Amino acid sequence: MKKMLLAGAALLILSACGQQKSEDSTANSAVAMDATEGASDAVASSEAGAPPKIDANVAPGVAFDFDYAFSLPEAKIAEVQEGHARLCGALGVARCRVTGLQFSKERDGEVNASMSFKLDPALALSFGRDATELVERADGNLETSNVRGEDAGTAIVEGDRTTDQLRADLKRIEVQLALPKLSSQLRQELLSQARDIRGRLAEIKADRDDKVDSLATTPVSFSYEPSETVMGFERGSAAQTGLAAGAASFGAITTVLAFVLGAFGPWIALGGLGIWLWRR
Repeated sequence: MKKMLLAGAALLILSACGQQKSEDSTANSAVAMDATEGASDAVASSEAGAPPKIDANVAPGVAFDFDYAFSLPEAKIAEVQEGHARLCGALGVARCRVTGLQFSKERDGEVNASMSFKLDPALALSFGRDATELVERADGNLETSNVRGEDAGTAIVEGDRTTDQLRADLKRIEVQLALPKLSSQLRQELLSQARDIRGRLAEIKADRDDKVDSLATTPVSFSYEPSETVMGFERGSAAQTGLAAGAASFGAITTVLAFVLGAFGPWIALGGLGIWLWRR
């Protein structure tokens, strides 16, 4: 009887261990699948040309700026610019404002357009993605995107340390200047040093203000170019590249022929006229 009980207990233990291993294997597989899916999503995002999603919490004190280049039908560029302005307006002027706008079209020329914004750093990336979706709905594409980050926080701290040192040096010079019976040459030298220090302090303050502003707001710039340039083919496609090369070759040949006719045509005509008169 005791042997049967022991055997039954052993079977139960083995069964529980097998079940635990199965659950662990299932959990590990699920984690691996999640990681694979996450990697696939990251690759898809990279292939789409959008900037990477960087959590601001892992980059404290870093000032970012974003630059996007879009291509879309020329007739829709102004419409898309209006849509981007509305996206910014919907966020409120405290979190987004337009800082620059350019739209130009010369006679028989292409449209050149751009826009720039200042955004709340927490909204800059999502704003770029929403703007890209608006371009895609207008039959356009995101051609290039660039994101840059600068460690403004460290630069501010180092600038503050330099400012403290310069102020201490300036205070020392001012104490020396207050001494009686100071020679004229030494006074002029101390005054020159004080001017240099004050100029350096002004430069550091201006640079500090710029870096503080870069942490408070993130610049985002858009540029727009026509996507159809030759016979309706998109810019950069094989057909468009071939047609553009053919057009360039034809233009070069036409230029050479025009030059030859302009330079030697009158002489050829004059020679032909002389031959005709001689035969007559």
